[in-house]
Amino acid sequence: MAMKTVVVANQKGGVGKTTTVRGLGFHALDQGKRTLLIDLDPQRNLTKTALAVRQRNLGNQPIPADALTASGLFDSQVTRQPLDCGNGLFLIAADRDLVDVAKLPLETMINPRTVLARFKHEFDVAFIDTAPTLGQPLYAALIAGDCVVCPCDMDQDAIDGLTDLFEDITRVQQLWNPELAPLGVLATKVNSRRSFDVKSLKAMRGQLGDLLIDTVLYERAATKYAKHHAVWYAQRGESHMRAAQEMRAVCSTIFDKAMI
Repeated sequence: MAMKTVVVANQKGGVGKTTTVRGLGFHALDQGKRTLLIDLDPQRNLTKTALAVRQRNLGNQPIPADALTASGLFDSQVTRQPLDCGNGLFLIAADRDLVDVAKLPLETMINPRTVLARFKHEFDVAFIDTAPTLGQPLYAALIAGDCVVCPCDMDQDAIDGLTDLFEDITRVQQLWNPELAPLGVLATKVNSRRSFDVKSLKAMRGQLGDLLIDTVLYERAATKYAKHHAVWYAQRGESHMRAAQEMRAVCSTIFDKAMI
């Protein structure tokens, strides 16, 4: 079966994109899937996670100088390979040159799709973490993806920004990738004891309907700090167990929607 590519996108920072990608990646590995993580965010948080896992799996092995990095995806002639992080995990790491992608001609935004197509039989699933911006780098991710999930916290700016994000998704569908499937909006960092969050989540359900994913990521310390391992690893206490259950449920829902 060909690799399924899931894009995790929202133009606002701090809404849980990388947290979502981490969970999806660890969930895929638990299922024995050959998993490719692609970090298109210059902040490199997903890259740090994968490198920590690599060190745990492979020790202090040096990183090959010719490993494929994120900026290399925009060169359609690149022949480099993703970094092997051990135990079925592979990484296309964010690098310094990624910040220059926004300056590239619009026609180069299709190149990551071309490059990733070469790996379609080498991996079962790929997850793309994106930067908190609109524009060409986001277009490149959406053009390369089979489907997209949009994390959104209860901040009003993030909720209002969903309109611009879905306009970009529609544009990509119309111009480059008609098969791109929106999986929906994932409510994240929801504090069930904060009245604003409860009201905002209810309003989102009324506004988005079926576009809002049923499962929710609630605000929990265990979810926030599970950066280098799955949140369901070494569960301690009731809150940690709930965080693990919620992340598992979110990942299962997204996998079902994406038909992974």
